[in-house]
Amino acid sequence: MPKRPSAATAATLHPLISDARLQHLYVTLLRTRLLRQRNRPRKAAAPLVAPEAIVTGTVTHLKDGDTVMPAFGDGMAPLARGHAVRRVLGSAALPGVLASAPTAEARFAIATGYAMARQGTQHIILAFSGPGVASLDALRPSLSYAALHKLGILFVMETAANADLSGARHTNPLGLYGIPVDGNDVVAIYRVAQEAIHRARRGVGPTLIDCKPWPLDGPADPVLRLEQMLERRGLSTEKVKERTIAAFKKELSAASRKRK
Repeated sequence: MPKRPSAATAATLHPLISDARLQHLYVTLLRTRLLRQRNRPRKAAAPLVAPEAIVTGTVTHLKDGDTVMPAFGDGMAPLARGHAVRRVLGSAALPGVLASAPTAEARFAIATGYAMARQGTQHIILAFSGPGVASLDALRPSLSYAALHKLGILFVMETAANADLSGARHTNPLGLYGIPVDGNDVVAIYRVAQEAIHRARRGVGPTLIDCKPWPLDGPADPVLRLEQMLERRGLSTEKVKERTIAAFKKELSAASRKRK
């Protein structure tokens, strides 16, 4: 089982991340969670990792010209990309967002082809596997092709805690760089994605980010974890949370009326 970062490491204040950036992550995390809760089937089991943390920690790095391949049926990535709720809930194509496909194999293949077409531009692609990845077998052609051509793409996967798909045994034969991360820690994901995106923009090649449901030393809720970090920096979240929830509900209500 991949080693989880120590409690001391997880508890650091991440001084390289500014207060303003942490606050932006917090607002985006709240908005993506609200959207996931709206779209989640009532009887669906709670995910082992928080997809809103994974999306927020990666997509918020993207710049103009970058592209995201969301998991199938996922509106969180377009929302984190900056698109309004009404556009996310609509059916029109969105700038910077590829039309998703039902399987991780298809999504990775489409994203890899798109990255190949944009090679040499410094623009990067984020491709999300969605939950439940247990093997790299079906994904291997896309991963190895992207690594061979040093494409500017990040493969973001959700795997079980005891899986080791980002370990050297799996990634070295593909020529791919893999790194595991706590899938419920938005700041840890942000830091891992930051490193991976810098590598991709420099033309070093792709990274496989392996988001896992590690046992936690602190709260399992990524929103609560980020609130505690902000509070340790002396930044109150209560009013920000109230305003963000109220604004999201207003946007959602307006979008629902327009669709009728």
